[in-house]
Amino acid sequence: MRVETNTAELVQRLNAVEWSERIDRVGSRTRLAQEYLRRSALWARALGCTNRWPYFDIAAHVRPPAALDEEYVESVLDALADRGANYLDRSIARYMLNFTALQTWPEGLPHPFEPLVRLFERGGGFAREAGSTRIGAVVGIPEASWERHIDRSPLEDMSDAALDRLDDEWAEAHPRRSGSTPTT
Repeated sequence: MRVETNTAELVQRLNAVEWSERIDRVGSRTRLAQEYLRRSALWARALGCTNRWPYFDIAAHVRPPAALDEEYVESVLDALADRGANYLDRSIARYMLNFTALQTWPEGLPHPFEPLVRLFERGGGFAREAGSTRIGAVVGIPEASWERHIDRSPLEDMSDAALDRLDDEWAEAHPRRSGSTPTT
């Protein structure tokens, strides 16, 4: 029963995403992407599949592997496409959905996809280009290797208030990129 609940909750959250990008939330979205890269590195190392890092179907590498009914997943992904989710966003959504089918996962590992769900909720998707995760036209996070990200400090607080503070700090540090003007 918990699997169905987890899946339904994720679908509800994904269906609420506004897929057009929010430039005013670049700071939080950048930090959420970095947190995903960290968590994904932890999972890739634990599962012995670092060659699949950073964006991969984690549930397919857990033993026993887990996946949802393909017709159901396709119907969810089609609905996301109709609302503006790009190919990469839909691929990630597939991985997220399959992850909800896991009954258990290795102890000590954080939920890998929560940072990306929050990233989507705060202003749509992202892209990958030339070895980096792109948050709009503004920020490129070099992916480099999983080792580069695994020891990054975790993002402990993903509440709206904490993420809003990250956005405010980013806007203050990058006024030309955020559309805001510096205060005197």
